[in-house]
Amino acid sequence: MNAWLQDDGDDAEPSCARGNPSKNKGREVSADKKRKTTYDIRKEKKVKLTAKVEKMQKQLDELKYGVLVQQGEAAESNERVAAGNSVLQEFIQERHVGLANLQAMLATHAQQNIHSLHPVHTIIRLGYDRDERHKTLASLKARKLYEAMRFITARSQGLDPWSASAQEEWNNAPGGDFCLTVFEQTPIIGVNARDVHNACIDVSHNAEIIISEMFGTITIRENNESDDSEIAQIRLVTSTSQGNVVESNSVLFSEFVEGATDKDESYGIVVVDFVDSDELYPYRPEERVRQDTTTIFMVRSYMEAVPSPQDSAHNSSKTANKVKTEGRRKVVVGSRWTCSKVRRSNLNVSMNVMREMQESAVSFGDTMKTCIQQRLGKAQIWEVPDK
Repeated sequence: MNAWLQDDGDDAEPSCARGNPSKNKGREVSADKKRKTTYDIRKEKKVKLTAKVEKMQKQLDELKYGVLVQQGEAAESNERVAAGNSVLQEFIQERHVGLANLQAMLATHAQQNIHSLHPVHTIIRLGYDRDERHKTLASLKARKLYEAMRFITARSQGLDPWSASAQEEWNNAPGGDFCLTVFEQTPIIGVNARDVHNACIDVSHNAEIIISEMFGTITIRENNESDDSEIAQIRLVTSTSQGNVVESNSVLFSEFVEGATDKDESYGIVVVDFVDSDELYPYRPEERVRQDTTTIFMVRSYMEAVPSPQDSAHNSSKTANKVKTEGRRKVVVGSRWTCSKVRRSNLNVSMNVMREMQESAVSFGDTMKTCIQQRLGKAQIWEVPDK
């Protein structure tokens, strides 16, 4: 029996093991698959997050590097722009200095050659005989008008006819003559060239009345020859507010050339030049202060093309010869150049009197413009128009 029990026990264990293989296998699997703790889960998440942070940090570093590269290029570009601006500024300043040197040369030339500053002056000497006097002046007319036309045209070259411009220079050396030079050009609105030309001649022929009215002084005309519309002598004597006397002796030459049609250019030219010596009306340096004036006044009317607003705003040098136009318009423009000298004399003339004569010389041009406007019965003919 003991043997039977022993044999049965030996068989029981193996039989039991063989009889439930799946149950034993399940126990082994459950033993291998242990449940993860919260610590393990957090540890795994930390590892993943750390890897993600490292990846993002790498991307951020790359972005920072790109920004630094861009900033470096921008800085380099700014340096190039700054260097270019510096070179351009230096070039502009060199141009200004060159222009200043040229202006200084012109001013020095004018100052050193003050006694020969009248570019269109012709020596005028008149005798006693009135017929001979008239012949002398008539013989000078063509030359005077030609030289004046050539000079004022050159002086006005390149200026915009629709813009008003003026340049004034004066020189007053110690013990020397006071010299004033003025050039101006301005558009004339609402009148034609012939009317302006005729008004200028009329005002010049009545200069003594105008000077007396405008400056409040007593001015008389000494010569009594009848005025010719194209040749006239004007001998004036003016008393200053201090009682001193100023004398001038001038001759006016004029001409108006009418265009063949309204589309052709018309122009009028007026030249006033001083007389060097006159036996009939001699200068009196022991009694009077002498004033010599040379003046050129030209008025022109002509037709010009009107550029379209788009072309005038966007025109470039490549298309400058292909500008479209919107018809044509008439331009009337006046140009004046004058040189006036108040000569020093042995008279005991105070500085106040000299200053008064100088101011009169400066303002005389504006006075003439005002009188021309009054003669025409127009207002604001010298105003710059809106294009």
